Amino acid sequence: MAVLTVRRRAFFAPTVRSRNPVVYASIVLVSTLISLARLPGPAIGTLWAEDGGIFINDVLKDAGLRGIFAPYQGYLHVVPRGVAWLVVRLLPVDAWAIAVTVAACLIVGGVAALVFHCSSALSSNTWVRLGFAAVPVLVAASPEEALGNLANLHWYFLYLAPWLLLKRPRTWAEGVLLTVAALLVGLTEIQAAVFVPLFLYRLRDARLWGPRLALLVGVGAQVFTTLAFPRENPAAPPVNWLSVVYGWFVDGPSAVMFGTAGQISRVVVRFGWVPVVLAGALFLAATALILVRGGTRERVAAGAFLGGSVVIACAAVALNFRPFLDYAAFDDAGWNALHLGRYAVAPSMFLLALLPLLGEVLGRSARPAVLGVLAVLMLVYFFPVAVGREFGPIWADHLEQARAACRTPGAEPEQIVPIAPTDWSIKGVNLPCRILD
Repeated sequence: MAVLTVRRRAFFAPTVRSRNPVVYASIVLVSTLISLARLPGPAIGTLWAEDGGIFINDVLKDAGLRGIFAPYQGYLHVVPRGVAWLVVRLLPVDAWAIAVTVAACLIVGGVAALVFHCSSALSSNTWVRLGFAAVPVLVAASPEEALGNLANLHWYFLYLAPWLLLKRPRTWAEGVLLTVAALLVGLTEIQAAVFVPLFLYRLRDARLWGPRLALLVGVGAQVFTTLAFPRENPAAPPVNWLSVVYGWFVDGPSAVMFGTAGQISRVVVRFGWVPVVLAGALFLAATALILVRGGTRERVAAGAFLGGSVVIACAAVALNFRPFLDYAAFDDAGWNALHLGRYAVAPSMFLLALLPLLGEVLGRSARPAVLGVLAVLMLVYFFPVAVGREFGPIWADHLEQARAACRTPGAEPEQIVPIAPTDWSIKGVNLPCRILD
């Protein structure tokens, strides 16, 4: 019995401070494979929305590197555009859809590895750090719209942002890595500005300012872009601010505790808002416990995670308000048609991150139980009910149809290869027949 106790304590003790590249490479590889496993085969071979309709189409129109910094809907999307440019320039057209999906999952793996690295600022315990790193890979809401495509990488970058601001680089090389990562985050996700208040944490520590200045440069470029090229907002009804508040409960706690849109709608229709409010109360209580029991760094992190979840969820509803987001006005039919998509990814990730942090604060005795709860919440919803592009249109199949059309006498010089979703305003990639030869 004594031997088992010693082994148990050793298993959950803070033991790993390894900087072995094999550790990070393994996290990237395993995370990439898990991400791909969450997507059905047809989805892996299908291009999603902006990936084909905007990013690849724009590369086909202008193959110059300057296109990487082109605005779209008021924002910069440097990493997605950069990946699309590499895919089009370096790979055969037949490989584009699969390459985009794999690249997007690989970047999620890179985010997980960076989070694991940066989480040493909060914990030296291997399992706590792996808990933080597993969140972007296993978060329940991601497969529906966000996972495996370039257009939604910015949600994962949003999760990475506070970690880059909390980690103090120990070496010059580490500082360069975190600074470059922060710059790419800022140049891809304008909402990273939410975490600018973290600059006040250890304000006089010069080593922290590389990533902070880089993020500030990226966000500054985003602000300039959105002022110079404003986002086009279609006519929408006045914002229902009660629905904005409801938005956090739906896209945050409910997305974590109930996992799918169908389950959330069943809970609300049958039991009302009590289970939803209770789910939110659990995370609020976890935050309060961290604030009471934790030190300065844990309190700062908890404030960033909870604050980020609330602000991002509420902003998503307020800035994109449509009838399908007017939660306060839903009847049973409205709840039964609930869509839990990309807006739930970042808010639920930040709430999940509170659990390993709570385990760190409560210490060795409570840590296994807290991390066990985290594992259950993520693994129980590992297999998604639906993926937005699980039924295609599969790129390879329609590519052959486009080739056949190009061989037809009098054919148009370009053929449209469809993308998902099929009801989106842009129907597909405009491929010149010369590429299809």
